[in-house]
Amino acid sequence: MFVNLLWILCLALSRFVLGQTDNGIQNDPISVFVTSPGSGSGNYVFALNVPSNSGDIYFHLSGPAAYSWVAVGTGSKMKDSLMFIAYLNSTGNGVTLSPRISTDETEPSYSSSINVETLSGTGVFNGTISVNARCTNCTKWNKGSLNLKSTSQSFIYGLGPSSGSLKKLQSDSLSAGIERHSVYGNFVMNMTKATGGTDGTTLLSTTFSSVTTSSGASADGDQTHDSNWPVIIHAVALSVAFIILMPGGAILLRIIPASVRWHWVNQSVATILAGIGGVIGLWLSTMYNRSSSYNSAHQVLGIICVVAVLVQWFLGFWHHWQYKKHQTPTKYGAVHLHMGRIILVLAIVVGAIGLSWSSVKTGVIIAYVVIAGVIVVVVLALSMWKRHFSESLSFLPAFGPSKRSVNSEGSYENLADPFSNRYEYRSYESNTPLASYPNANNSR
Repeated sequence: MFVNLLWILCLALSRFVLGQTDNGIQNDPISVFVTSPGSGSGNYVFALNVPSNSGDIYFHLSGPAAYSWVAVGTGSKMKDSLMFIAYLNSTGNGVTLSPRISTDETEPSYSSSINVETLSGTGVFNGTISVNARCTNCTKWNKGSLNLKSTSQSFIYGLGPSSGSLKKLQSDSLSAGIERHSVYGNFVMNMTKATGGTDGTTLLSTTFSSVTTSSGASADGDQTHDSNWPVIIHAVALSVAFIILMPGGAILLRIIPASVRWHWVNQSVATILAGIGGVIGLWLSTMYNRSSSYNSAHQVLGIICVVAVLVQWFLGFWHHWQYKKHQTPTKYGAVHLHMGRIILVLAIVVGAIGLSWSSVKTGVIIAYVVIAGVIVVVVLALSMWKRHFSESLSFLPAFGPSKRSVNSEGSYENLADPFSNRYEYRSYESNTPLASYPNANNSR
C-alpha cells in the first residue's frame, strides 16, 4: 500500500516538474494537434485550452525553426480566418507572434484589434519555434467565431519556406511580409475537450516537445507540400525573354546579317514571354500586402518595360512593312534599334530590384548581376566589332548594283561583305527573281 502511494506521488511530481506528456493530457482540458511537416527536423504542434466561463483562449504553437514561419488559423479555408503567425525576431533568438486576419487566399494582414500576448515558454529551443500565448476575447471576432460546443471545429495550419534561395524571415514587426507557405493542411479539434480549467494552467505546465500524438484533434485531409510556382514562372519567363532571347536575337543579327526572319521570330517569342511574365506579375501583386498598391519601383518600372517591349516589337514590324513598300530606310528602324538597347538595360535593373524585393539571398542577386552584365558586355562588344569589321572591309567592291555604304533597311542585313546575303531578301522585297541580279552566285 505504501509502495503504491509512493508511486502515485512520484508520478504526480514528475508531471509537475517535467510537464505533461501524451498520456498526461488525455484527461485534461486540452486539445492537441500534432503532425510532421516532413522536414525531418521536428513536429508541428498546436494545442488549445479555453478556460470555463471565459472569452479568452490559451494556446501553444510550435514548429521547426527551419521554416520561415509557423501558423495556425481558424476555419476550413483562409478567407475570414483568424490567424496566429510566429517567426524569428530580428536577432534570431526570440519569437514574434503576429495576429492576422485573412480576407482571401492571399497574405493575411496584421490586425491590431486582436489582443494577444506571449507567455512563459515562448522562444526558440533546440531548433524549434515555440509559443505559449493568451488571446483576450478571441472566441469571437468581427469576421467569425469559435464554436465551443463543436467536437469538430475546423482549423488550418501552414509553414513558410524552409530552405532554398530565400532568406529566412527575422523581424520584430507584427506586419512583416511573409512568403507563400511550403506546407499546409487542415485539422479538426474537439472544443468541448479543450474547454475547462482556470487561466490556462494545465496548458502552460505541459511540455509539448514530448507530445508526439494528437489528442482531441485529427487531420482533416492530406497534408499539401507547396511551392511558390507563380513567382518561379514570373522570374523564368522574364529572364528568358530579357536575358536570353532578346540579347540572343541581337547577337544573331550581328553574326548573321541576313537573319531578319529569324530575328523577327526570336523577338516575337521573347515579346510573348515578356507579356506572360508581366501578366503573372500583375496577378502576383494581388497576393501580397507589399505589392497590392502597385507603387513599388519594381512594379512601375516592370510595367513600363513590358509596355516598351510591345511598342518596340510593333516599331520593328512597321519598319519592315514600310521598307517593303518604299525600299528606303525609315526612322522607325533607328528608334527600334536604340529602344532595344535601353530596354535591355532597364530590364536587367528591374530584375535586380525584383530579386532584392522578394527576399532572395544575396548570392542569388550577385549571380544574376554578373550573368546579366556579361550578356550586356557581349552584345556591346559584338556591336562594336561588327561596325569595326564592316569599316575594315570598305575597300572591297560592292556585290551587284547596290553600294557598300548603303544599308537599305537601316539594319545590319544586306551589307556587301562576306557575311551578308542581300539577294536573299532583295528578291523577297521587290519580287525580282534572284537570277536576274549580277554576281548572284557570289552571294552566301
